[in-house]
Amino acid sequence: MTLTVRQARLLSDKTQQNMADMMDVHKQTYAKWEKHPDAMPVGKAKEFSAIVGLGVDEIFFDPCSTLSRKRGRKSTESSA
Repeated sequence: MTLTVRQARLLSDKTQQNMADMMDVHKQTYAKWEKHPDAMPVGKAKEFSAIVGLGVDEIFFDPCSTLSRKRGRKSTESSA
């Protein structure tokens, strides 16, 4: 099962502020990464994975993740 960055964080019982502090970034930067996981640098993705205790392959960092979700909504809306 693959989890989103947000799901992985929530599963580890951490807040966005906790994650930002642990990853040494501003909370707004971390929040941006939850919305756009493809923007997270590889090193930070590995760090995130270690913090939440999951493998990088168990978290959805797909480069097209935000685009594919938006496209999916548009095509669903237009067919309704």
